[in-house]
Amino acid sequence: MLMKRSKILALSAVFLICGLAAAAFAAEPGSVVVQKEKGLIDWSQGYIEAIGAEAAPKGTSGAQARALARRGAIVDLQRNLLEFVCGVQVDARTTMDDFMANDRVRTEVSGMIKNVELLEGQWDGEAYTVTGRIKLAEVRVIVAPHIPQEPAIKIIVEEERKPSTPKTAGRFTGLVIDVRHLPLVPSLTFRVFDENGRAVYGMEFVDQTFFLQSSSCSYMNNINYANGDVFVASNPITVKAIRLSSGNVDIVIPNSAAAKVRGSSYDFRRECKVIVVVNG
Repeated sequence: MLMKRSKILALSAVFLICGLAAAAFAAEPGSVVVQKEKGLIDWSQGYIEAIGAEAAPKGTSGAQARALARRGAIVDLQRNLLEFVCGVQVDARTTMDDFMANDRVRTEVSGMIKNVELLEGQWDGEAYTVTGRIKLAEVRVIVAPHIPQEPAIKIIVEEERKPSTPKTAGRFTGLVIDVRHLPLVPSLTFRVFDENGRAVYGMEFVDQTFFLQSSSCSYMNNINYANGDVFVASNPITVKAIRLSSGNVDIVIPNSAAAKVRGSSYDFRRECKVIVVVNG
């Protein structure tokens, strides 16, 4: 009976520490964050952070108890990170979980999680709690070769890149899309369409090197900061989205704004100079 009570107390300690650690997650001010019980995804700063916790095995004490509990906490952290990674939205139709059937993707994800950056560990004498972080840039590197492209959109892109395409809208340096009034789902990639369903922005328009470096867009929650951000300075196109499509991932903008994007003498899309402003 005493042993059973001791085990219950130890597990309670683990759950308490998990709760405290989850409450202590400190996202950067202004970041666009999706938070869950055991961690978060910071889409602005580009990382996934989670916690793991484990009680010391029965019959152990001192340094041995601490070491075994720490080992178990890291395993729990890795399990929680895997759950987060599998839930990451890749595009309007797929999450990372859809790509895990690919042996190479699964192996690379496993290696990334095993090499998780450990940020903090805490031992209270009964249980160990650890916090760890992986970067979304690592996830992009893994998934980028496997992201499908739409043939219909490719045709449009090729037409727009012909030297004869007129550029009459001026020189714009980026695109700021205000979706604060809509329930956008952040994603590693997404598409922007005009009101007629023609593609304005997406993976077919970008240079993959820039995508791997900075993602397909920056997510922010302050329109004033977005308009003044050096990433899209000094003459961005600022537009309010009309609606969302494809599972609230893809964005529809007015034809007038789409014409400016297509007509810009500087094709900022290639360098992913796009900011999406969401309700924070």
